[in-house]
Amino acid sequence: MKFIFDEQSRGTDLVNGLHLRWGIGYALPDRRTLPWIPDGRVAFWGGWGGSMAVMDLDRRMTISYFMNNMGPDVLGSPRAAAYVTAVYNALGSNTRS
Repeated sequence: MKFIFDEQSRGTDLVNGLHLRWGIGYALPDRRTLPWIPDGRVAFWGGWGGSMAVMDLDRRMTISYFMNNMGPDVLGSPRAAAYVTAVYNALGSNTRS
């Protein structure tokens, strides 16, 4: 599990054009890309349409959002951002700290 969080690359992704940090198999938090994903031992990925999965080892939880109405988003969406932010706020974790 430890290797998931070891940064393997950082920069503009050649496929989607987003600035990303990559661990093994998952993206890692980077405020420039998704400011609503908190720092720490967090790995995430999303899909076309706005879906999102966030695995947070520091808080011992996983959040997933899968919509029934796809949007034009590549990595998460405003709906996913609102949902993930609401979950962290409910736990008393401010994702913008």
